[in-house]
Amino acid sequence: METMSVNYKSLYLKYLAAIFLMLSLWLGSSSTLLAATLYWTEGGFSSGVIKRAPLSNLGNSETISSTSDASTVMAIDSGSGQLYWTGNDVLRRSNLDGSSVDVLSNGFGFSEGIAINTNSNSMYWTTWGGTIQMANLDGSNQQTIFTDTQQLFGLAIDTTYGYLYWAADDTGIYRSRLDGSNVQYVVDGGIEPLGITLDVNRGKMYWADWQGQSVWRANMDGTGVERLYNTASGFPIGITLDLFTDKLYWSEWGSNNIMRANLDGTSIEILHQTTNGPWGLAVVTPVPVPAAVWLFGSGLLGLIGVARRKKS
Repeated sequence: METMSVNYKSLYLKYLAAIFLMLSLWLGSSSTLLAATLYWTEGGFSSGVIKRAPLSNLGNSETISSTSDASTVMAIDSGSGQLYWTGNDVLRRSNLDGSSVDVLSNGFGFSEGIAINTNSNSMYWTTWGGTIQMANLDGSNQQTIFTDTQQLFGLAIDTTYGYLYWAADDTGIYRSRLDGSNVQYVVDGGIEPLGITLDVNRGKMYWADWQGQSVWRANMDGTGVERLYNTASGFPIGITLDLFTDKLYWSEWGSNNIMRANLDGTSIEILHQTTNGPWGLAVVTPVPVPAAVWLFGSGLLGLIGVARRKKS
């Protein structure tokens, strides 16, 4: 009887291990259940709409937020499932589906730049009034950490080395420490640089030159400037990266296009044409690797356990 019990137990472990292995392979290859999602704002200066759609089908979009004031740019904390966005004088936060909207700050004027730092529970945003604002992620402890005499536009954060990067009205791209100190001029951004984003691991920054009708990149110290894209039909404004698939995305006023390319500017394609002028962009790419690895490891250990039982 005891031998039968051991055999049943071994059979159970074998089937369980096999299920874990199959689940790990399915999770690792699934493209529909764990589809990447693109978020974007559109509507211009008088109204704000936030939409989202699976990257595989941007035509199948849904509106998750609509306001009477402009919504320009956004930042996503995929870990906590929250979306932060700003525009004309108001900074808001919601769930990724647009529910549970909270007003975190207002009264600062127009903004075209926002970035969050989940490591320090803080967020930053630029204003046309020439300031960089900082607050906790719940909107508390708001303070002005930098003041300039010109309009400030796009904003990006490097949490690895502790820098903020932003575009300014004098066409310059600047950086400072996360507390607003040690401000440095980095590079000339063209005619009117607006959106900016970073690839810290590769040491690259990317920006959209609105009036220059172009997209650029450079090393994060300002060297190695490259023009990746130029057009006569649109005005690039928002820009973001998906570093899981190594893709660059930007939005264009005029053409109303959402564009995509490789990080070096090759393989440029029009992904979607919006109803109104698109502005800010953000990509959420679920990565199933941790779950898949855990399941694969559990299945492998289970099979090893069965083999050891047979030997003993």
